Amino acid sequence: MQRKNLFDGESYKAEFAIITYRWLMSLRWVTNADIMAERLGVSKKELPANLSNCDGYGELKKIIGIMKKAISERVKGTCFESEGNNRDLRFRYIGKDNDPLADMRNAKVINNLRQYWKFCQDSAGFFPRPWLEYYFKDCQDLLDMKSKRQKGEQVISASLDRILTNIEYLPVLYEAIVNKTVLEIDYKPFDEEQVTIMLHPHYLKEYNGRWHLFGHAEGREPENGYNIALDRIQKRPRENYIEKYIPAPSLFYTTFFQDIVGVSHIKDAVKEKIVIRAHSYYMFRLMDTKPIHPSHKVEKEFGEYADGEYAEFSIEVAVNKELIGRLLQMGADLEVMSPRSVREEVFQKVKTMSEMYAKNVDFQ
Repeated sequence: MQRKNLFDGESYKAEFAIITYRWLMSLRWVTNADIMAERLGVSKKELPANLSNCDGYGELKKIIGIMKKAISERVKGTCFESEGNNRDLRFRYIGKDNDPLADMRNAKVINNLRQYWKFCQDSAGFFPRPWLEYYFKDCQDLLDMKSKRQKGEQVISASLDRILTNIEYLPVLYEAIVNKTVLEIDYKPFDEEQVTIMLHPHYLKEYNGRWHLFGHAEGREPENGYNIALDRIQKRPRENYIEKYIPAPSLFYTTFFQDIVGVSHIKDAVKEKIVIRAHSYYMFRLMDTKPIHPSHKVEKEFGEYADGEYAEFSIEVAVNKELIGRLLQMGADLEVMSPRSVREEVFQKVKTMSEMYAKNVDFQ
């Protein structure tokens, strides 16, 4: 009887099986604690004294026994040795076959690829169409995607309109980043003259349905993280193979967006704590499940206070236009309490909107 694939599925058993097999095939000594620590992403010193307190410990003990048996059935002669006892018991693989469960492992890889292929087809409703058509050109997959869409069988879609200005440049810009190619970009900032920018492209980011290209722009500030909105590019960017490509500093973009909402860095803006009040329980829960920024922290749970019914939360960011826009987008149930400068900025926006809507309108 064929044994069920130990590596397949999303259960504890499958996770432990993958980790255990990797340890064994490395021919190193291993303990239950080593395997548990790797699954939890901690060091062995951080594990509780009693390993059985760890979530999934029972499954770990089972899978080690099952895996040893499966390997022993396929390897001639002695293939394991162990020493110690109880918590300090360790064991290692000493068999001559360096991949005895290769068929199971390969079947898992093939299954993963099939699942990924299916996702790629279904995700045609999510990714920008020019991207798909660029990478699946002359491919049966593209025809299958179009057929599924026409038959109403598409199961994933995005709420944003993906037919945006210059969206067809996305594959070109992506290839330039991957291939480290300098680009000459004819660009027209809002309400300014058109310029040609020599850009060393580093990073693509979408925010609120708008795509942005970041990189090193020669002779411009900032030196890295220069922001070019795709919808302001005037024509297809040109590759420049004469200029030597300047990459981003190591790990630059891992923290570049860390202290802002969206994509805009305002010169000399500093991170500050912004306290926001939610005047309805619905808005409080919405902000708790869909926070404006990862630094979201509840300062006051929703409830009755001396000055009313509300909850308060805080975020720590540098103020930019995207933050203000996001706060206004959430409507009247959100109120900025501090700092005063941000509260006043939001107030002025609301006041201007109120005055605009009040013109020549009888609300009586």
